[in-house]
Amino acid sequence: MSKINRKIAIFTAFLTLVVVSGLLIKMPVNTNTPAPESQVAGIYIQFKDGISEPEVKDILQNIIGMTLNYSMEYDTNTTDERYYIIVDKDNWDIRRDIRKGMKEEKKEWITTSPAHVIREGDNYVFTVSEQAVQDKKFLAILDKYDTRVKKFTWCEIHFENPNGSRYVIQEKDAIRIKNELNQNENIYTVYFSYIFPPYDPTT
Repeated sequence: MSKINRKIAIFTAFLTLVVVSGLLIKMPVNTNTPAPESQVAGIYIQFKDGISEPEVKDILQNIIGMTLNYSMEYDTNTTDERYYIIVDKDNWDIRRDIRKGMKEEKKEWITTSPAHVIREGDNYVFTVSEQAVQDKKFLAILDKYDTRVKKFTWCEIHFENPNGSRYVIQEKDAIRIKNELNQNENIYTVYFSYIFPPYDPTT
């Protein structure tokens, strides 16, 4: 055997060994199952005082459109956040008087937690307790500052099939709808009704 043929044979044997070794080595397998995306069954929308049902339907139609089937319950009042007052930057003394009154009366007339106070330009929206709406001392403070209690209009949106059966959408689609709703000047807040495991329509 010539030197050239011997070199070719050695090189071929080396390549064969590399290929066989590669086949014998097991590649690592990713056994982690990606977490399923959260799904949304409905949306709760907190509208400003005085918005009518036709106006709500018009807003929803323009944003959600005909791509999704849904039903709407108007003015449901399913939360404790039913009433509110608006305080502007030039009327900030009212908050001081309210806080003083709450301390003296040992009552919770308004919610002052930053998480529950809505900022709207130079105005602040404070949630008012239902008890405060009937409290003469609280109402007297509002009269002093020419401020009136307003009422949130809560509406529930349920995603449904035409036959009324339950329907859900992906969280990313719900976020898109929420972002569009939040651009409307008649809306204060938007919340989701979550279904964390993927919904199985066969169960």
